[in-house]
Amino acid sequence: MALRWQDQREFFKDARRARYLARLVGKAADLIVAMSLWHIPGAAGAFASLFYILMCDGFPGGRSPGKLLTGLKVIRVDREGMDFQSSLLRNLTVAVPFLFYLIPVAGPFLAYTIGLAVLLIETYLGFYDADGQRAGDTLAETLVVECGQVADGASLSDRRP
Repeated sequence: MALRWQDQREFFKDARRARYLARLVGKAADLIVAMSLWHIPGAAGAFASLFYILMCDGFPGGRSPGKLLTGLKVIRVDREGMDFQSSLLRNLTVAVPFLFYLIPVAGPFLAYTIGLAVLLIETYLGFYDADGQRAGDTLAETLVVECGQVADGASLSDRRP
C-alpha cells in the first residue's frame, strides 16, 4: 500500500536533502554518459542513450553513476526500494528533449529549445521547492538525499548537525 507524500513528510523531515550543486553535478555526469552512448552508430545509440536516461536511477540502491560520484541517493517516499518504473517516471521530464531530437529536420531545434525550457523549469523547481523536489521527483514521489543519511531498510532518523 503506497502512502501519499503528505503522510510521509514526518518520516522524512530529518533526512538531509541533497545539496543542489551536488545534484546538478550528478545529473551532468549522467547526461555525459547518455551523450556518450548517443554516439553509438545507428539507432542503437539513440535508444541506448534514452534507456540510460530513463532507467539510471533504478540501478541498485537508487544510485546512478552520477549519484555515486556525488554521494547521493534517490529514495521513494513510500519507503520501498527504487525500481525501474519509479526511475522512468522520475526521468521522463529529462528524456523528453532527447525524444524530440529524433524528429527529422526540426528535431535538433526542438530538442535544444524544449530542452532549455525543461532544464530551467526543473532547476527552478528543484532549487525553490521546500522538499527539494523537481517535477520528476514530484511525479515519481521520490527524494534525493545524501547517501550517508540513509541505508536500505534503516530509519532516516539521523538528525542534521
